Amino acid sequence: MNMRTYKIIHIKKEYQSFVIGREKMLHELLFDESHFVTEEPEELKFVCESLNTKNMKECIQERLQRVFTNMTLNQDHIFFEHPVKGSIEMSFSPYYLHVSCEGSQMLDLDLFAGLSDTCDCYLAFQQEQNAFGWLKPIKIDSMHSFSEILDFV
Repeated sequence: MNMRTYKIIHIKKEYQSFVIGREKMLHELLFDESHFVTEEPEELKFVCESLNTKNMKECIQERLQRVFTNMTLNQDHIFFEHPVKGSIEMSFSPYYLHVSCEGSQMLDLDLFAGLSDTCDCYLAFQQEQNAFGWLKPIKIDSMHSFSEILDFV
């Protein structure tokens, strides 16, 4: 089976327009393995909202339990299993959600749909492909035109 791992962060609203177009640089800055020797980097704490783990677990559980036949929930992990699609394992840190999906890519879509219903600020990084994506399209407020954002790049 094909394993995919993700790190999902909640970008603070005030930094979304700055992050657009810089996602790859942000990934390199935040998830360079040398940063995680003892603790999470300060940049992660600055750009990202801390995760409300209790609220996230409740939302994820509510949205995904009807899709998955087996669910295990403990202090810092959630495990979902589907007899055809495969399994999802999630662990929580204060500033990011670590997800491992094994099986069909439909698992990823189920997860992303469930998370995007809770907030529009999630940014996911797929580790194996060095790929990234916002779980919901970003709505740029009227204070920032698209050309102003491109000037930052």
